[in-house]
Amino acid sequence: MTNYFPVGWETWDVDQQPLIRDRMPIIVDDDLRFEDAPSAPRSAMVENYWLRELPLNGAPDAKTWRNNASSLCEWMTFLQTIGVHPLGGRQELRAALSTYA
Repeated sequence: MTNYFPVGWETWDVDQQPLIRDRMPIIVDDDLRFEDAPSAPRSAMVENYWLRELPLNGAPDAKTWRNNASSLCEWMTFLQTIGVHPLGGRQELRAALSTYA
């Protein structure tokens, strides 16, 4: 997990500044990829979408974003440890949540 800072975005290989709030946490896999193939997003892409929506869902403070991102990272690590895919089936995820709680 890291935080987004737009400083220097002009030097990145993008057409425009990313539409991400300053200091927004970003979750990145160990290999720095967000998709395995075109139209095949990894869970980190979904997680980041959820994080970017926090300000619209009543969480305008950067500390809240960070706390949510930390909790999300812990949950993802737990799922990986027990072999449950974060985008898996509802029943399996509910069982994992019960175990986690």
